[in-house]
Amino acid sequence: MSPDNEEIATTYAQISFFANKGQLDANSRRVLQDVLAKNPEHEGAQMLMAMGEARSSNFDQAQGWIKRLRDSIAAKPGDHTKALASLDELSANVTAQQQQASEGVEVTVTINASLLPLVKADDVLFVAIRDVNGGPPFAAKRLPISVIKQGEASISDLAMMPERTLKSARADKVQLAVIARISHSGTASAESEDLSGNPVVISAEQNQVNVEINQQIP
Repeated sequence: MSPDNEEIATTYAQISFFANKGQLDANSRRVLQDVLAKNPEHEGAQMLMAMGEARSSNFDQAQGWIKRLRDSIAAKPGDHTKALASLDELSANVTAQQQQASEGVEVTVTINASLLPLVKADDVLFVAIRDVNGGPPFAAKRLPISVIKQGEASISDLAMMPERTLKSARADKVQLAVIARISHSGTASAESEDLSGNPVVISAEQNQVNVEINQQIP
């Protein structure tokens, strides 16, 4: 890949984005940030950042990228009605996700003191709510490790999956568990040396849960 070629770099990030089911992994995020550092008005990179932040439940950041992109397009000469309408629809979808997330579960994540020396500055925290029997999550969030202050973080806006919401899971009496993991690579799949906690089962009425990250994956 040519690191100085914006289009090649953005195409790489786009392929990675869709391959990871709409998630920005550490590499694609870094590539997009490099593109935007050199060209702050790059529309493709801005759109990927907006969608990636929305998928990671970073709703305010997503709306910021959407507004930035919308302002840029609106300032150009010509008719951009369709593009602006698409951005307005994306913004409305992000707002709906945020409202849905606010009805979810507040998760307090703590790191066992013995594991704190293993946490690195560029690690990523993943929190998810899923069926105790496995399968895709009903709600999830990807966060920089910096959200954990003095070994603890409170997270209240996990993103619901479009077809798999907590409301539907509870209506179907699915037994749910909350999991938390610190990833060194930034990938959604667990890897050796990541830090994790035991799944914590939650009841149908429970909207608060504590999870301790207390072990290292072999």
